[in-house]
Amino acid sequence: MLIWQTNFPQSAHAIHAIATAESLTQALSQRGNFAVQLDKLGETQSFPHFADFRLPETLFTRQVSLFLNDKMVVQAQSLCETTSAWRDILHCGNTSLGTILFSGSLNVQRSELQFALLPNGLLARRSWFTLNGETLYLVECFQAALNDLL
Repeated sequence: MLIWQTNFPQSAHAIHAIATAESLTQALSQRGNFAVQLDKLGETQSFPHFADFRLPETLFTRQVSLFLNDKMVVQAQSLCETTSAWRDILHCGNTSLGTILFSGSLNVQRSELQFALLPNGLLARRSWFTLNGETLYLVECFQAALNDLL
């Protein structure tokens, strides 16, 4: 099981500015050509980055790859309960979820960011958003290509 902490790991200092940004979409967009690729939308029973949470066995997920200058730099997974209002928000195609969450149009509250080093040595961050009493869980896994671009 991963060890999640609010302190940023020193071994990932090269991507500190990106990984600690409130909006990953905004931070990446400022550094080049940013794009989102929708990889999966539907129900899942696979959410290992939230194994330490008591979540239902099946959740609704949106999985995307984020690209900077045509290189995949982040893989992200968003999760909510299968009957949650978040489900409609996750049906946003190749639009960045960050664009929606940080537009000011939703009255969302966000948890503190948590960080973990993955078994492959790369960094992941997670947080959760609350809207009208419902929770959206989000994990973003940074890829080695990001180090090369910074």
